[in-house]
Parts: sequence; C-alpha cells; structure tokens
Amino acid sequence: MGAFAVFSAFQNPDPAIQRLATRLQYFYTEAQPEISYLHLNQAAYVAGETVWFKAYVADANSHQLDSLSRVLYVDVVSPSGRRVLLRRTLALRGGLAHGDLALPDTLAQGVYTVRAYTHWMRNAGEQLFFSRRVPVWQTAPAAPDAAASASVGTAVHARREVARPVASSRPDVQFFPEGGDYVAGLSTVVGVKAVDATGAGLAVRGEILDDQNQVQGSFSTPALGMSAFSFSPAAGRRYHARVVLPNGTAADYPLPAVQPAGWVMNVREIGNTLRVLIRHRAAAGAAAGPQALRLLAHVRGVLVYAGQGQINGDEIFSATLSKDKLPAGVLHLTLFDEQQIARAERLAFVPDPNPLRVAVRSDRPSYGAREAVTLEVEVRNAAGLPTGAELSVAVADEAGLPATGTTDATIESHLLLTSELKGYVENPGYYFRQPTPDTRLALDYLLLTQGWSRFVWRELLASDTSPAAAYRFLPEQTLTLGGRLVRTNGKPVPNGTLTLYQQANKSVNVSQANDAGRFLYQGFSGQDSAKVLLQARTEKGSNNILIQLDELWPLPATPLPLPLQVLPAATPELAAYSQRSRRQQVLERQYLPDSTRSILLRNVTVKSRATPPEQSVFSLHSNADYVLNLSDIPSTAAFSDIFQLLQGRVSGLQITRSNSSYNVMIRGASSITGSSQPLYLLDGMPISDAEGLMGVAPVTVERIEVLKGASAAIYGSRGAGGVIAVFTKRGNFNYDYSKEPAAGVAVRQLPAYHRAREFYAPRYEQASAANRPDPRATTLYWLPRLSVPASGTARFTFYTADQGGTFRVSAEGIGATGQPALGSTSLTVSAR
Repeated sequence: MGAFAVFSAFQNPDPAIQRLATRLQYFYTEAQPEISYLHLNQAAYVAGETVWFKAYVADANSHQLDSLSRVLYVDVVSPSGRRVLLRRTLALRGGLAHGDLALPDTLAQGVYTVRAYTHWMRNAGEQLFFSRRVPVWQTAPAAPDAAASASVGTAVHARREVARPVASSRPDVQFFPEGGDYVAGLSTVVGVKAVDATGAGLAVRGEILDDQNQVQGSFSTPALGMSAFSFSPAAGRRYHARVVLPNGTAADYPLPAVQPAGWVMNVREIGNTLRVLIRHRAAAGAAAGPQALRLLAHVRGVLVYAGQGQINGDEIFSATLSKDKLPAGVLHLTLFDEQQIARAERLAFVPDPNPLRVAVRSDRPSYGAREAVTLEVEVRNAAGLPTGAELSVAVADEAGLPATGTTDATIESHLLLTSELKGYVENPGYYFRQPTPDTRLALDYLLLTQGWSRFVWRELLASDTSPAAAYRFLPEQTLTLGGRLVRTNGKPVPNGTLTLYQQANKSVNVSQANDAGRFLYQGFSGQDSAKVLLQARTEKGSNNILIQLDELWPLPATPLPLPLQVLPAATPELAAYSQRSRRQQVLERQYLPDSTRSILLRNVTVKSRATPPEQSVFSLHSNADYVLNLSDIPSTAAFSDIFQLLQGRVSGLQITRSNSSYNVMIRGASSITGSSQPLYLLDGMPISDAEGLMGVAPVTVERIEVLKGASAAIYGSRGAGGVIAVFTKRGNFNYDYSKEPAAGVAVRQLPAYHRAREFYAPRYEQASAANRPDPRATTLYWLPRLSVPASGTARFTFYTADQGGTFRVSAEGIGATGQPALGSTSLTVSAR
C-alpha cells in the first residue's frame, strides 16, 4: 500500500500542487463569500402572530461577524414559492441587524419559507442563502370574522393561494457511488437516499440486482431515508435496485452505468482520524506504468492537506488526516490525476473539538404570574476561560406547534453543515443535539448523498482571471436607486444626462448614464421613505426617452417543484396553542399602542358586479388558444418589437426574419385562399400586415392573444390563417392613465430601511402596568441584542405574563472567535 508525500501546499516542490493551492486561495480571496443566519423567536406560527428575528451576517470562511455588504434582505415566500409576501430591508452594523415580520391574520396555512441574503450572495446562487421552512397555521377567529390585513414598511400581499394537493407520485430513490463513479472490478461504497414527494426521508429496503436478476447486495434506510452499502460492479453489466416502499409495493430503480476505467476514493472514520483509500483501474490499451495523483483537502477554502504520489496497477494509496488538527465543518477532499483533472470528490464532517460553552441560568427554578425573572448567560471557551459573544435570546412556549423538518435547525447546524450543502436538509439539529456513533454515521450518509461545492475545479483552473470579475451583483454599502434610459422602442440611450431632485433635503444631483444607458445612485440614508424626481435628456438635449427604474425588490420568488410540503396533522396541543395565540392578538389590538394589527370588523356584504381585469371593448372573441401576459416577462424593454418577443414563446407560431420584415405562420391554421398569413389586430382593429405591428413598442403592450382553427372562426375568412391580437395598455378600459410613463421623467419612492418594533415587555414594578391585561402567551420575551463582554457573563431581567406553562429559553449567536454560540434552559411559570 502506497502513501502520499505530504507537504505544506505553498512550499511543495510539485508545481501542480502549487497551482491548485494558489487557485483555491485566489478564489476565496476574490469571491469573499458571505453567510447569513436568522434566529427566530419560534419554530412555527399561527397566522396573525409576529415573527421576531435576529440576523447574523459573517464571513463564510472564518465565520467572523461583519462582511462586505451593509444591506440585508429578509423575505417571507409563499408555500408554492411563487410570491414574496413580505420583505424587509435592513441596515447591517457589524454584521448584525434585527427586525420583525407581522404575519397577516388572513394568511392561509401552509409551510412558508423565510430567507435572508445580501446582493453579493446572489452571485453564487440561492444555495448560499439562509432559508428555513416555517409552518404557519390558521385558526378560525370568533365573531366578528372579517379581518383587514395591515403592514409596516414594505407592502404585504396577504391573498390566499389555491391549495394544491400533494401528488401521489412514487418516492424518489437515488444512488450515489462514493467519489463519483462505479468502476468495474473495484469495490465501492454506494450511498442511498429515499425521499417522498415533499423531500422528507423514507424508511425503505431493497436489493441490488444485475441484468440477469441475480442479487448482488441489499440495503435498508432508517426514517431519514439515507444509508449505504458496499458493491463491486462487473464490467459490461447493468444494475438496478428493487425497492420495497413504505406502502408494501415494490419498484425498480436503475443504478448509474458502470465505468470500465476510473478512480475510486473511500473515506473511513477510524477513531479520531479520517483514512482516505484510493484505487485506480486503467483503460484498456492504456500505457502501463505508474499514475501520478494528488490529493487536496480544504475546509471553507482553508487548505488543510496537500499530498502527491503514484499508483501502479492494483495498489491502494492511502492518506490519514487527524481530525483534531482540522477546522470544524465540512471537509472537501478532491483527487486529481496527472493532468490536474478532478477525478473523485468526497465530503466528510469535522466536529469542533473545542466548542464554545454557553450556560443559561435562571435565578429560581419556577415563577408565578407577573414575577421578575433574572437570567445569566455565561460564555466560555473549551479551556474554561471567559470570552465574548453577540447573542439573541427567545423565551417561547415549549408546548408549541407541531414541528416540521427544519424547526430544530440552529446557528451551529447552519454555520458548520447546511450552509455547505445544496438543497433541503431534513432535521439538521439531529446531527448536533446529542452526538453518538449513530448520528455520526447518519451525518456521513448525508454527506455521501448531498455533496456540493461553491466552485467547479475545472472552471477554476481554466481561467486565470478573478472569479469576481464576472460577478453581476456588487456588495451594497447603502441603499441604491438604479435603472436605464431607453427609447420608446426599448433600445438603450447611451450617455444620457440625469438630474435627481430630492424634495426632503432640497438637493439636486446631476449624473450621466453609461454607454448601455445604465445609471446608479448610491448613498441614500434609508432613514425615511421620500419621493424623488428624475429627469433625463439625451446627449443632444431631447427628452423623448423613457426612464426604466430597477425594481426595489432585488430578488423575485422562485416557484418550488411540486408537490409542496404539507403541514403535520393537527393535534389537541395545536388547538390549545391557537386559542392562546388568538387571545394574544385580540389583547394586542386593544392595549398595545404601537400594534400593527387592524381592528376586526363585523361582516360586511358588498353587492356589485365585478369587472374582469382584462375586459376590453375591442375584442370580438372571448377565448384564445394562447394568451401571453407581458406582466409575466421580466423586461419587455429588452425586445425591439413584439415579434422578437413572441419567438419561441407560443407553440405552433413560426416567425422568421427576412431583411427588415417578418414572415409569420401559425401551424394548425389554413386558408382556402392559400394565404398562410394570420390576421393582425391592434386593440381590435385590423392591421394590414406584420409591418404595421413592428412599430408597437413591447413596453406599451398589456397582452398578446393567438387564435387558430375554430377559435378564429368568428373572424371569418380573414382569420383562416389564424389571428394575432395585440392589446395595448391604453386599450384596456381599466388602464390607469396616472401610471402612464412621461417622456424623460420618473418619480420613485426612495427605499427605506425597516424599523424594527420593540417587543412588548412590561415592567410590573410600575403601577401603570399592573391593571392592564398582559397579551403575551406564545413568546414570553424576545431580546434581539445581548452583547456578552470579554468577561464572559451578561444578565438581564424580564417579567412573566398571565399565561402559565413551560417556556424554553434559547440563546444563539456567534462568539468573538467566529464559533457558533448556543445555549438553552427551561422556565416553569404558574398561570395567574
């Protein structure tokens, strides 16, 4: 058995390792990835409650607080993933911010997503965002039962989404060979992952069969749906798994194809070490002789191992890594061949050998109603020495709502695990709560089946340019206002002059757009939301241009794949919790002067005839075969005419360009006259040919309808070739002319930072609070900022409420050294 020669990466005499190490360091130095986390006051909510949150933004490598960005966005996304219901824009100070999200009491129950991200994070995609699935339950209020929704800051869209049942599709069972490939004749470990249609793990069992139905192995998965088995595939054979599903039925699933040659990497945990075993099978006809190989390992970009060696024939090469000398988190192991091509990759987990110890102590074991509680939080390092930390503390009803898969997530599981993995991780807290050999094995199964990397080695080595050079999104230091100047046909206006007027401070700012017509204003304080006026001129002084302002909301929602995750079954505890929450909301409306809740009104019946939103007097037809709503297209100004916009969007519509005109044909439409040209309509009026529509700017169009066959019969022989009907915004009876863009002028409400409300925490030593009902029932106390000094100890006091029960105290945050800080205790309170 061979072994690697191990060197310090940057002192290694091997030029290949030096290059790999340099590119790795360069990527993380230039990309400077950020990581975000939200500590929520509760794991689940009832519609009408407030989500109180503390935001932590840190360097993704060191986990030290602070980052390039100074602006953070927090969203609540609908269960389908299609709509952002709430958004908060927060100013980051030292990587910290806090706020609240008032959930409308009209919100339909479902599993919503709370996410947090910066503009800079968008360059790496949504897998870097903090994202948590949060259950929201709906409870029927007592009469009166008509509620008005309200919001603070950013608008709330509280309309219900149509609930779609979970499809009864068969479970998904996937197989992942360790390192990446099955190689003929080489035994490898194969990871198994079985999930239902919503992504939750399933307990299944199965057998591995070859193409002659001979059993080659077996496996079973526990409740989280992940397991592994060893397997030695034969050359030229095909394999599949016969899986017994939870309902007792069997289903076949194919395994990936067997490769005739390649590399196999196996990682084993032996005591406090990780043993890496590497084997190779050469391709038929390949030149005999030793094969050079290199092994690199890093944790969040910190190179912790660099080794080189040679492998000959059936030799097994090995490397041993001591876990107590590695940083905590996900270890990325990559094997390179002599051409510096990545041939195998594997993830392993390194626990923190020296975690922070956070102790939360109360001054008494139990309390009565409206009594003072003093809590002491003590933070010490592994050596027992005091150290500082930035924390937030929630005191919430322990007999809460039914849990879902991510409700046990903590800042520890996020920083060290889930932020390094792509996709949904079920019950991440399970791997950290009480580590045992079983949880360590389950965690290894997770990493075997759910690996991900921030970069692709092939792309990283192919270019010597900075990875940040191609980034579209820059780190925001302040709130911004941007856009571009375009002509009425959507083409950009280069080098135009802009003048920005701010009424609030009587300021005037003159700037110039770039060659693409883009402009950007920065430095807004964000303290107040005020209107600004923009005026624009071309280089020649004409104002016959349009100002297209960027959307204030930086990221739209992305629809989730169907079927959607469903709430757990209702329980008696849920009913009791919902009643407490409803009483809390009623008392908040009555007694809290800063409550954002609207007063419930009695039922009101409004009798009137509704106006269809797309009703138009210019349409003879009532139904079309295809309707294209331009509001669903992100940027219509990017298209020079409507035919360019239609290309590839309508099935059966063929559009070809001939010189300066278009030839258009609708398949499925025919004419006895032999003409295949469709009938063109503009707001119901016939247009002679396609050229008549080429002058219509897409930005002025509301929708386009396409008719063929029987649908076009109402237009007689003229519609035999089909119909293309264009409806402009002005052509709709419901068009709001006040929104008509004026040439060279735009008005915009300046963005403003969210101003967090203060959690209601009465002081019962004050006489004014004694006679007032206490609305707190589900969350007893919320402290978003608790700065523990270097002495390691901080104390705070709050009062219990009228509601009794057991309350969980949860303290989360980040220590001075970048380590996750986590502590908890419980309080028993007697009801009034």
